[in-house]
Amino acid sequence: MWNVFESYWLLLTIAGIALIVVSMLRMDHPEWGRKPLLIPLVLAALAFGLDAGFKSDSEYLRYIVTTAKNAAADNDVRTMMQFISPNYSDVRHKSRNHLDSSMKYYLGKAAIEKIKTQSHVLTLDSKTAASSEWNFVLHLDQDSQYSAAGQIVFIGMKFEFEKIGKKWFIKRAELISVNGDRMGWGSVP
Repeated sequence: MWNVFESYWLLLTIAGIALIVVSMLRMDHPEWGRKPLLIPLVLAALAFGLDAGFKSDSEYLRYIVTTAKNAAADNDVRTMMQFISPNYSDVRHKSRNHLDSSMKYYLGKAAIEKIKTQSHVLTLDSKTAASSEWNFVLHLDQDSQYSAAGQIVFIGMKFEFEKIGKKWFIKRAELISVNGDRMGWGSVP
């Protein structure tokens, strides 16, 4: 089912159908003038207004990962940490603080030039839990400590999210693959 808060196409389609219906009604009732044309116009304006004015859960989750991805490229750990849950833990990082110190250490050595998203799949498990799998392409700077193996690295990651209050956070991030080879946090030196 389409969500009018995520995409304006549903309401625009309804506005288009309403325009056809109103046009036919105006032929039968010319005394109505142009007032019926306001109906599709209001629907079209509502479509764009709802899309711009409200962020759905899935849009906000995509925003979190995209912002964190851009912050990683800029070596901005503080921005990334604002999206990390106080309950964060994964196989390698037992707490939010441990993840913070690891990111500061590894991002400084990585010298990431840019990160591009190849694909992503987002699943809203419930009103307070979600998960997603993302595939990224990391373009490393020539000066990166890791660029000896190649300047382009393909990364697969899985994220788990939790909603605390009205805000979503990353509860867990798992490394799935590097350059197509199955890998986890335990394989990172």
